[in-house]
Amino acid sequence: MEAEMAANLEREWEQGRDRLSEPLRALLERGREVRALDYQRAIAQIQPIHESFVELFEQRYDAILTPAALGAAPKGLASTGDPSFCTLWTLCGMPAISLPLLESTNGLPLGVQLVGPRNGDARLLRTARWLAARVAGG
Repeated sequence: MEAEMAANLEREWEQGRDRLSEPLRALLERGREVRALDYQRAIAQIQPIHESFVELFEQRYDAILTPAALGAAPKGLASTGDPSFCTLWTLCGMPAISLPLLESTNGLPLGVQLVGPRNGDARLLRTARWLAARVAGG
């Protein structure tokens, strides 16, 4: 993820890295250090990982339900949270949607994430709408 961020934000890095936030600069610096060989090895794992989910969606389930984050949403705009619960799905090109269906003790949303099959965006959105209606309806 960090290597791709560094490649995609190359212009921003070159033209104004001093204006980027410290956490973003740190991510991009780590991404710029990834060796091509390591990156290629990681990319080679995408298809086998993706294939391990195909039967699951074709024969059994409309979506996978996972946590969206480690806990409640962070207060304020300083962070969007930790990507650890979505990185796998992004890597595999599988759609995912986070729904703030629950509430923590401090009143901030607790999200759940639904993941669908590759190219199954419409199906995933229908499943998310169904789930949200069921939770809201009690």
